[in-house]
Amino acid sequence: MQAVTSTTHSSSADPFAPSAWQKESAISISTDSDSPAATGHSPAEVRELAKAVRKGQCIESVSSDESAAALKPHRRIVELDALRAMAAINLVLFHFTHVYAVKFGYTSPLGGEWPYGAYGVELFFILSGFVNSMSLLRRGKPTDFVAARLIRIVPLFLMVIGANLWITTLAPLNGQPVSTAQFLANLTLMPRVFGYECIDPVMWTLQVEMMFYFVLVTLFCKGFLKRYFVGWVSLLAASLVLCPTLDAAKASYGDTTIFAAFTAVRHLLVLDFAPLFAIGFLLYMIKTGVGPKWKNLLGIVIAAGVFHSIDHGKHNPAATVLIIGLVTMAAYGKIPVLRLKPFVTVSAISYALYLCHNNLGCALIHAFDHAGVPPLASLAIAIVFSFALALVITNRVEQPITKALRRLYAKATERARQPAAEPAV
Repeated sequence: MQAVTSTTHSSSADPFAPSAWQKESAISISTDSDSPAATGHSPAEVRELAKAVRKGQCIESVSSDESAAALKPHRRIVELDALRAMAAINLVLFHFTHVYAVKFGYTSPLGGEWPYGAYGVELFFILSGFVNSMSLLRRGKPTDFVAARLIRIVPLFLMVIGANLWITTLAPLNGQPVSTAQFLANLTLMPRVFGYECIDPVMWTLQVEMMFYFVLVTLFCKGFLKRYFVGWVSLLAASLVLCPTLDAAKASYGDTTIFAAFTAVRHLLVLDFAPLFAIGFLLYMIKTGVGPKWKNLLGIVIAAGVFHSIDHGKHNPAATVLIIGLVTMAAYGKIPVLRLKPFVTVSAISYALYLCHNNLGCALIHAFDHAGVPPLASLAIAIVFSFALALVITNRVEQPITKALRRLYAKATERARQPAAEPAV
């Protein structure tokens, strides 16, 4: 059957009432488990739901279980996925050219480097602010959001951390053995909280991402995503005050308890990157028509200003404007080239690529480069191997595990919703 979708948006007195994000959702009718028979709705009922969504009407009259089955609230925006693919490609090139050359050095000049990795991180965090806000608000249940994120992230991460115990024994990574304490700290996904470095240096961004989930869920539970200007402005103000103050005080007070306490707050609330997450959130508000557009636009300008005021000149403001423009155009489907299959494929394997490319790729480059293979050829071998490995891991390991865990979670939540059986008389 044909899918029915709705993209109508309007402001609401209560922007986070169910209809505000359900209007953005898609109702899919197919022959699989989402068919009317499987959801318990007749075709006529589904058509009525579709009409309600198109008109922006609240559909609270449908039970939560039924609406969750009939509505498909996680329709993917292909162009945003493709931007994540671009960020992943950017990081691979950055780590294999610039970072490798600085840390380890090629046996002869590579002939060029890609030093723009910071902008891949900037793009990734803005995308994260958009996509994860969309996911949380559409689900409406923090436990479901957190479970979905952990199911997606943790299993493969733990496997890769275990594999790194071997990878870090290879040259040129074998200078500093991984201690037991460092390994255990890395298993938490947030080793820096416990004073240890990431076994794979690129994984610091994953720690920031996990802390952002904590902040986002806290804002949701405390009602500060309903009054989102209050929530985000408070975080931006804390960023603007605390980050420069701690940077200036580090030389004189870096060993004090109070400095450590405020630094912990800084990291826990991801104050260095909160402006980027705020930009993504506000772009999603504009996309869904929530709140006055001029206020959302002003919020984006303020957030960008705060980011660059605490950034110590590491990012070019013009690049930030370009990235915001790219995310906005992608969110509205205005970059059709991003729908090409190569971008879609790389976006699908981007998480495995992110986790697996750096340490193993460095070991490969070093082995081939020191075996007499020209640096460019060594680089090409590492790039091809990283993408091939990510493809295999995604299809053969990550996706089967993720699907199995999602089924287990669905069964567990279904059992939890069922009323307890009455005792026999």
